[in-house]
Amino acid sequence: MDDGFFTRHSAIRQISSEPLGLLGGGPALLLQLAHPKVARGVAEHSDFQAGPFKRLMSTLDYLAMVVFGTKEEAHRVAWSAMRAHDAVNGPGYTAHDPELLLWVQATLFQVARDLHGRMYGPPTPERDEEYYQQAVIFAELLGAPRDALPADVAGFDAYWDGMLATLRVDDNGREQARAVLSGAALPGVLFPALAVFRLVTTGLLPAPIREQYGLPWTPARRLSFTALMAALKLAVNLTPTPVRHFPARVTVPLMRRYRWPRYQRPLPPHRAPAG
Repeated sequence: MDDGFFTRHSAIRQISSEPLGLLGGGPALLLQLAHPKVARGVAEHSDFQAGPFKRLMSTLDYLAMVVFGTKEEAHRVAWSAMRAHDAVNGPGYTAHDPELLLWVQATLFQVARDLHGRMYGPPTPERDEEYYQQAVIFAELLGAPRDALPADVAGFDAYWDGMLATLRVDDNGREQARAVLSGAALPGVLFPALAVFRLVTTGLLPAPIREQYGLPWTPARRLSFTALMAALKLAVNLTPTPVRHFPARVTVPLMRRYRWPRYQRPLPPHRAPAG
């Protein structure tokens, strides 16, 4: 699309087109739940344990339309998410808190960045900066002011290191994480993939967070994770780019056809498509 926030050559579109980015969903969610306020909001207001696919599809709608859709589509999915967040508040937290919006955006950015680096090698500093500056729009569209976010990738790295050093996973977060990793609400056909999901999720978590969740990380599991990552890296580097990027090319047309009616609520003037 030529009327979206990004061009086809943008770092964020290139990285988001890689299908293996979906492997980051588990670690990103556990990182979000590591923040006690996020974990409490999920526990008190989310039904993701009973209906994980509903939450997954809403998240994919948002990510896909912001990155690949038009500006109007991005504003519509963002406005819908903000209105859903209106009810997510309680003692000491609100889903509109810029601190929490930053943390959620940070987990998505850092996990995708980590996965892409593992598959294709570290980016150039310029490409890394470009990707960060484009990724902050996820938080901005949900209401986080730009001056509440790190100004550049160096500032983000300092923020990330500081969060990992200070975050303390609470019992609520551990309970939510167990529900995610158990896969109890998933269809039985997906159960064979659960072992891989747990291994990838555990392996991609930063060590301090993994330890606080009490997730086992034995030499055997570490070796299995390393072997799996090596196999995936070989597979993606042998697969032609048009083939790898095909799912991303068809995602938005499919969403427009089957899911777009739910986002047709009127936009307020300040969320006009040109914004």
